[in-house]
Amino acid sequence: MTEDQTKYAKELLNRYNAGNCTPEEKIRIDAWFNAYANTIADVEHSENMELIGQEIWAKLPATEVSVKRKLWPRFAAAAAVVLVLFSLFKLYEHNLPQKQPLVQNKKEQITPGTYGATLTLANGKQIRLSQLKNGVFAEEAGVKITKTAKGELVYEVKNEADNTLKTNTLSTAKGETFKVELPDGSSVWLNAASSLTYTTNLATAEIRKVKLNGEAYFKVAHDSEHPFVVTTRGHDIKVLGTEFNVSSYENDNEEITTLVQGKISMNTNREKVILAPGEKGTVRNGNIEKAAANIEAATGWKNNEFVFASQDIRYIMKLIARWYDVNITYEGEIPSEKISGSISRFADIHSVLTILQATGTVKIKTAGNRVVVSAIQ
Repeated sequence: MTEDQTKYAKELLNRYNAGNCTPEEKIRIDAWFNAYANTIADVEHSENMELIGQEIWAKLPATEVSVKRKLWPRFAAAAAVVLVLFSLFKLYEHNLPQKQPLVQNKKEQITPGTYGATLTLANGKQIRLSQLKNGVFAEEAGVKITKTAKGELVYEVKNEADNTLKTNTLSTAKGETFKVELPDGSSVWLNAASSLTYTTNLATAEIRKVKLNGEAYFKVAHDSEHPFVVTTRGHDIKVLGTEFNVSSYENDNEEITTLVQGKISMNTNREKVILAPGEKGTVRNGNIEKAAANIEAATGWKNNEFVFASQDIRYIMKLIARWYDVNITYEGEIPSEKISGSISRFADIHSVLTILQATGTVKIKTAGNRVVVSAIQ
């Protein structure tokens, strides 16, 4: 590796640890982690995972980069391997693909999610953003739509006098995530299998209203005269300018809004609740339950991490199914024991499932695009 390549790699890793990487740079670094981890022996079937971890550690180049990953606290036997999967890297001289595939039985492949989405314009035209070149690609109702060099979608108001109502929908499939800057300057990060519907006149609308299905993180531009309202299937969230996360998937029996900064009101047909920073509101059957929130767990996906805070295996497998686009089936009586920990969302699925199985709560196997979770006999 040349001196320039080494310098670039160190700068990139420093930005990664500081949380200043672009989505593409994060994917590249996670690919480095996975690429080297994939060169070791089959971890799942090893009888001495600690020795494997020591072997990888010994082969890694020295680095000045600090490690900020977390270890899973519930088991010790696999600690060295967990450390490798969460924290270590290999600097390659050539660019690696953004996604490192998992090879199952030497035939099937399951890959992590990636950065992409589909934009549906007011005229019904659908645009696959991952296949789109950077630059301006559409103009409607006095708004210019651009894909930036970072791969993000930006709306820029060109003619504020044009209040023509045009509706756009940004949607992600399973295994996709994307960021958009709305016409009013608000930023929204969209999680997998989600959609956001909004009008192109948000910058001048009396009420800035958007509709969410799935999960998104909102950073709302402050405008005291024009409230920002997020509508989901079960409640409305009204803000002036703040940051919060909303999870509202149709196949979940609850909706959760977590407030990071500012103040918001949650409204259903039955009640209204005000949230303060660090609180969450959970909607079930029209009722809202307010409680303290785990911000890191609620927003970890935005930073390309799975963060579990005392959650059971069924909840965790829902996240995995949406991100890796796999089908989950269960066999036997699955325990409700709680699991905590974190791992990169760009780790290959084999690594993630191996770590979950190492908690000793369930057995996990893959068959093509299907993940089978079974009780331990």
